[in-house]
Amino acid sequence: MIVPRASAQSNASLQQLADRYFEAYVGRYPMWATAFGDYRGHDRLDDVSEAAREQWKKTLMTLLRETDRLPAGELSPPDRLTRDLLHRAISDEMLRLECYLHVTPFEPLDGPQVQFPLILVSQPFRDLKDFRAYAARLRAFPQYVIDQIENTRAGVSLGIVSPRVLVEKAIPQIRAHLVKDPKKSEFYAPLQKAAGLSESERETVTAEILDAITGDVIPSYLRLLAFAEDEYLPQCRSNVGIGTVPNGKKIYEALAALHTTTLMKPAETHELGLAEVARISGEMAKIQKEMRFEGNLVDFLSHMRTDPKYRFTNREEILQAADAKLQWSKGQMPKLFNKLPKADCVMKETEAFRAAAAPVAYYNQPPQDGSRPGYYYINTYAPQERLRFTLEALTYHEAVPGHHLQIALDQENTHLPKFRRYASFTAYVEGWALYTEKLGYEIGGYQTPQDRFGQLTFEMWRACRLVVDTGMHFKDWSRAQAIEYMAANTSLAKLDIESEIDRYIAWPGQALAYKIGEIRILQLRREAEKKLGSKFDLRAFHDVLLSEGAMPIDVLENRMKAWVTAQEK
Repeated sequence: MIVPRASAQSNASLQQLADRYFEAYVGRYPMWATAFGDYRGHDRLDDVSEAAREQWKKTLMTLLRETDRLPAGELSPPDRLTRDLLHRAISDEMLRLECYLHVTPFEPLDGPQVQFPLILVSQPFRDLKDFRAYAARLRAFPQYVIDQIENTRAGVSLGIVSPRVLVEKAIPQIRAHLVKDPKKSEFYAPLQKAAGLSESERETVTAEILDAITGDVIPSYLRLLAFAEDEYLPQCRSNVGIGTVPNGKKIYEALAALHTTTLMKPAETHELGLAEVARISGEMAKIQKEMRFEGNLVDFLSHMRTDPKYRFTNREEILQAADAKLQWSKGQMPKLFNKLPKADCVMKETEAFRAAAAPVAYYNQPPQDGSRPGYYYINTYAPQERLRFTLEALTYHEAVPGHHLQIALDQENTHLPKFRRYASFTAYVEGWALYTEKLGYEIGGYQTPQDRFGQLTFEMWRACRLVVDTGMHFKDWSRAQAIEYMAANTSLAKLDIESEIDRYIAWPGQALAYKIGEIRILQLRREAEKKLGSKFDLRAFHDVLLSEGAMPIDVLENRMKAWVTAQEK
């Protein structure tokens, strides 16, 4: 087909614009860029100052106007999709800035006291230049802390402050880095990787890093501690929902739409959650009957939560069990996919300095240069609180076939513009991972009623999220109400329930995306199975679903319906 000149010019303009947005994004967030293997800014921390934020808004506005000027009618269908996704990505980034998230940074999952040491996970240490870049990042920490404190003070002036419970959890994380001997600091550990340096180079970087730890890092953590304890904590709020701050209900609606990529209202989402909880309770009752447990469902949930035989006894047992399930599931993937990522996924233990407030597990993507695999992080803190029967569903979700299959394939998909290879629309990313928990049944997993109950426990957990997230942030529930609801409807350990509730408090709306995304993906599959009948190919369905990167749910629905129509013909 001959492409008209105007169309060729428009396509070229789009590619240039997409590249400019990605380059601007990498420049704005060098810590994020380092995490996926772009090391051009690995000597800098994110600039979180007000001046940088205002400049970023101007950059986004310029890019958005240029995207609007691109004539959709002159673009090829693939480029039209890229244009739509570019417009959505820029608009979403602008919406985040309008939600004042930067004025409440002190929380235990993603706060500055945690984000800074997490550079150790992805920071390269290949040669002298890399070590000196790392030292430069350590020296940049004082300004990073000053800016975070100023942002927080701006929030106080607006009446937008953090819930007290989050800051109370962040304070021990700050204290963990206040060591007397700099060689005992987490930030000294990279020098163990300096074997490839010459003796003089090693002496140089050792002196630089020790000086930065002593003169920059530890004093800045002391400054954070003094601010958090003495100035900020007394001003924090006792209620937990963002709906209680000025304009909080509108902020929550915006964040809910941002994460779910749908226009569902919080009240509608709350009702959906209640309906899903009722449905899954019925499925759990069947497992209770299969296990011949006497009593009501509440008694059964309590039994599964508290019986010592369903808990791990030590960290080594958790690590061995998680790795065994990961290795087994990797071998089953050809049953579900034609295309598999080149990058491997390996298990990694959650670092001690953040384990107490960290989730039970999560995924960390590999760098783009393939220098390390993707990580399936598993939390071994308080092992006696960790449940055995949820481990299988957890592994499917966080590792294989969940986040690793999707994220690693996106990263390796070089025909996509870079901003699409690294896009993260929450309902798509987390909806997929939740959907894959059910795929365990299709590869011979969940062999015991306990493991099947574990899958239902995790599905119930996500359904409860719809109820408690909207409950706290829209209906003004207390933290205790949310914990009580989760405990009454799941068999999750108390430690996990409290950590999860605090996560929902810290990230309003994010928890809604899992179940809403999963429901939509399941609907797409059922529609495809119904229309294609014997022609339905599960592996082809999965390959197509993952072939174009993360995207809003409504865009995904249009793509998959078009694929089904093409298959019918």
